[in-house]
Amino acid sequence: MNHKTAFGCGLAALLVLGAGCFRNTVSTIELDVPALKSDACAQAVRAGIEKLGIHPDDGAVYEVRFDLEARKAWVVYDNVRLGRRNVEVAVRHAGFAVNDLPADEAARAKLPPECRGDE
Repeated sequence: MNHKTAFGCGLAALLVLGAGCFRNTVSTIELDVPALKSDACAQAVRAGIEKLGIHPDDGAVYEVRFDLEARKAWVVYDNVRLGRRNVEVAVRHAGFAVNDLPADEAARAKLPPECRGDE
């Protein structure tokens, strides 16, 4: 076998192996947000997350869902463009404590009273 044929076979093998290395780049994170008590709070959380780039087709965030009774949110995101901590920090900067992060106090002070826990 000559060098060109060997090189071509090697390249083809690498391409085949590389094709199998692609993985799902979509992840879902569950957020525990204790102050998520109303639609106003959910909209404030959504606004914080939207700063990361929300778009169902080509954004970093594909979907945001809420369960006000459980005080939880789920974010479906592109894990190549964002990490879990990026999503949590966006919620924190919106003024909410989330998972193991405390709320940003300056942002929290601007929230409606029911979202701050001051009611």
